[in-house]
Amino acid sequence: MSFALGVILALAAAFTWALSSVLSKVSMRRVSPFTLNSLRLFIASAFYIPLIIYLDLFPDKGLFWWIIVILSGIIGFLVADWLFLEGINIIGVSRANLLVTPHPILTMVLAHYFLDRPLNASIAFGAILIVLAVIILLSEGKDSSDISLRGVGLVIVAELMWTLAVLITDWLVSDESAVLITGLRIASGALGTTFLLPRISQEVKKLKMRDLGLIFVITLLGTILGQYFFVKSISIVSSSVATPVTESTPIMAALMAIIFLKERFTKKLGISLVLATLGILLIGLGC
Repeated sequence: MSFALGVILALAAAFTWALSSVLSKVSMRRVSPFTLNSLRLFIASAFYIPLIIYLDLFPDKGLFWWIIVILSGIIGFLVADWLFLEGINIIGVSRANLLVTPHPILTMVLAHYFLDRPLNASIAFGAILIVLAVIILLSEGKDSSDISLRGVGLVIVAELMWTLAVLITDWLVSDESAVLITGLRIASGALGTTFLLPRISQEVKKLKMRDLGLIFVITLLGTILGQYFFVKSISIVSSSVATPVTESTPIMAALMAIIFLKERFTKKLGISLVLATLGILLIGLGC
C-alpha cells in the first residue's frame, strides 16, 4: 500500500508540474522568467514557513546540515527553475520538457552508486530510448528554428542542477518531514533572490491583478503541491522510483502545450514523445 501511495503521489506531482509549465508560458507573456520564479518562491515560502512553525518541525541540526539544505534550495529552486523557465520561453513547453527526460537516468545512476539505489537492465534500456528521443528532438534544429542552442543549453544546465538537488533531497528526507525539507529548500531559494528585489518590484508594479492571480495558481500547483507530493513520494519509495514516475511530466506538458498553446506538432516531436513514453514505462517497471 505504501509503495502504491508513493507512486500516486509522484504521478500527482507530475500532473501539477505539467500544468504549471503550460501556465508559466502564458504568464511569461507579461513577466520575465526570473521575476516569475522569484514570486513563486516568495509566495510558497509565505505558505511553508508559518506551517513549519505551527507544526513545530524545526530540527536541532548542526551547521553542515543547514548549509546543505540552503545550497540544495538555491541550486534546485532559484537557479535551476529560473534557467528552465528561460528555456521554456525560448523553445516552448513541449520541447523544453522533453529535453529534461534524461534527468531520471542521471539521477538513478548517481543514486545507485552513491545511495545504493536499484539499477537494472530494464532501467538501462528505458534510458537508451529516452536518450534516443532527445537526439531525435534535437535534430529538429537542422531543419527548423524551433530548437535554439541557447534554449537547449539553459534546459540542460537546469537538468543537471535538478539532479544534484534531488540526490541531496533524497539524503535529507531519510529521517525528516517532507513539509520541513520542502519548505526550507523553497525558502532558501527565495532568500537568494532578495539581492534583486528592486528589479523584481519594478516588474510587479506593472502587473494586473489577473497576472498576479495566475502566478498564485502556478505557485500553488507547481511549487507548493507539486513539490510536497514529490518530496513525500521520495520519502516513501526513494528518488530512484519517484523520479522516473514524475518524468511523465514532459509527456503531459507536451500534450497540454500542443492542445492549449497551439505549439507546433511535428513528426519528430511525435516520435520523441512515443520513445520517451516507452522509456519511462520501462524505467518504471525496472524499479
